[in-house]
Amino acid sequence: MKRWILCVLALLLSLSCFAHDPRYSSITFRWDELTGLRLSVVVPAGREKDIAARLKLQVGHKAVSPVLTGLLPDTNNRTVLVDFALPGVRPESLTLSERLFPEEPESRTVVLLYVGNQLLREEVLDTQHPRFAWSAQSARTSPLETVQRFVREGVGHIFSGQDHVLFVVALLLLGGTLKQLLKVVTAFTLAHSVTLCLAATQTLTLSPALVEPLIALSIVAVGVENLLTKPGERDTRAALALGFGLIHGFGFAGALTEVGLPKDALGLALGAFNIGVELGQLTLVLTIAPLLALLKTRRPAAARRATWAGSVVVILLGALWFLQRIG
Repeated sequence: MKRWILCVLALLLSLSCFAHDPRYSSITFRWDELTGLRLSVVVPAGREKDIAARLKLQVGHKAVSPVLTGLLPDTNNRTVLVDFALPGVRPESLTLSERLFPEEPESRTVVLLYVGNQLLREEVLDTQHPRFAWSAQSARTSPLETVQRFVREGVGHIFSGQDHVLFVVALLLLGGTLKQLLKVVTAFTLAHSVTLCLAATQTLTLSPALVEPLIALSIVAVGVENLLTKPGERDTRAALALGFGLIHGFGFAGALTEVGLPKDALGLALGAFNIGVELGQLTLVLTIAPLLALLKTRRPAAARRATWAGSVVVILLGALWFLQRIG
């Protein structure tokens, strides 16, 4: 079997469908003049009994208690839809101070805010981002502010995402000419840009329960490829970067969901975020590649040992993350 088939297999796996992830819940706010403010909460089956008490909600500066209006189990997805209303409330501002299950470190709550039929905000609450806040008086963000914000988010995501950093480092360990490295990085860029756009626009989405383990497996696969590749053999890193980059794009989209995409400047935000990601990757390439090239020139034997040791570390870390993410 050709080694590049690894990336094809990973892509096929990424098209599988999973049931509802029990770590996730969601809260959807809907406001219009006729029906007022309503909430729809989706939680794993069996967790609906104390949901009203878990909604730490403020309208303006006043804590409010929603009124239960409906409850609908979904046996196929093992979830329950719980509907609430806030009669007579006009939301000039909304604050949700905590996700639904803060006692569970891995839990996340997706929050969506609709005014009429327009989705204004979409965020994911977790341990790093536990609070949702919205104000009708918020100033409209200028295009320049949007670009600056999302470039920073892209750069920050590269350096805060250990798995993405390790994947890029693994691709660089074998070294090569500038043309070879540019080919590898360009393949990764093209691939993750495609799935980032598909996921961010809700054209194609995948559960993090699938994406995160596959990202870990992509790291293992590149590390194994490094150990199997012999001097003079065809360089398959661009194919691996292209195949696995499709999966990493869904991971980047998850980061964008957490910070919230402006619906009125979606294309601008996506482009700026992608530029930030590329700046982060370029920093890694310009830092690591010259050091490896210098070592290979001056001490070839030491360079080979460093490549072997680095690849083993990459494989071990990727395998550890995979086991953690499927647990």
